[in-house]
Amino acid sequence: MKKFRYEYPPMEAHFVQAPSPEAVLAFLKRTYPHNFDAVAPTMVEIPRWPDFWKTLDMDGRAVPGHRRE
Repeated sequence: MKKFRYEYPPMEAHFVQAPSPEAVLAFLKRTYPHNFDAVAPTMVEIPRWPDFWKTLDMDGRAVPGHRRE
């Protein structure tokens, strides 16, 4: 799975793991429906994990309890 970083509010980093960028965009659209246009451009793929993150499934929904592999 790929790792991604996004910011919202600005300068507040959040980290997710997902099978594709599309899954992250689906998650962001559900999580930030009124601010999606501001959040989506901050999303980037990252090479490794920070200390905290979320794992997403193919539909962009958070998978509870998943941690570093």
